[in-house]
Amino acid sequence: MLRSTALRTLIHGIFVLISFVVLPMSVAASIDQSPQRLVEETAEKMLTTLKAEKEAVKKDSGRLYALVDEIVLPHFDFELMAKRVLGKYWRDASAEERARFTDAFRGLLVRTYANSLTEYTDQTINYLPMRRESGNQRVEVRSEVEQAGRHPIQINYRLVQTGSEWKVYDVTINNVSLVTNYRSSFANEIDRGGLGALISKIDSKNKGTP
Repeated sequence: MLRSTALRTLIHGIFVLISFVVLPMSVAASIDQSPQRLVEETAEKMLTTLKAEKEAVKKDSGRLYALVDEIVLPHFDFELMAKRVLGKYWRDASAEERARFTDAFRGLLVRTYANSLTEYTDQTINYLPMRRESGNQRVEVRSEVEQAGRHPIQINYRLVQTGSEWKVYDVTINNVSLVTNYRSSFANEIDRGGLGALISKIDSKNKGTP
């Protein structure tokens, strides 16, 4: 279930946006451009670090996981994502269960992102005008990833401004939402075995155990 083709495709598409060469864009110091600058700077930092630590990553895959955790995922609002992913189950969960699920969910994305990173070559990303979702606090950064001989992949980030920072709380690939995809698959798991069983299953996968 957690390794469904649709989910892998979605995660792979997300990593294209985060990890590969992007086109130059405006550096105007407006609130509207901040989310796009965040994506660009994260991509550049990830690429530079990977090149510098190429040999270390080859020798130890754990180092790649650490780089994703350190560079990419701090820009995600995992508590908000976890809340949206669990939906009605979040309301009934204890504070401990919420914390455990959020931590396990973060680990799941670290692992999946890192594994996806080795499957891509440089691609060009074209950014489209950003959309406001709720005043200036929520925006959608829209992009298209070019593919030779095929239609471009539409990858859109939804970000929320918390204080002076922008945080990602959902990503859509060709109109397929990361949050919605996980919500559906996780709901099936919870209905069958409960939230505790789902958390344990994600933890086991994060540790590389069956």
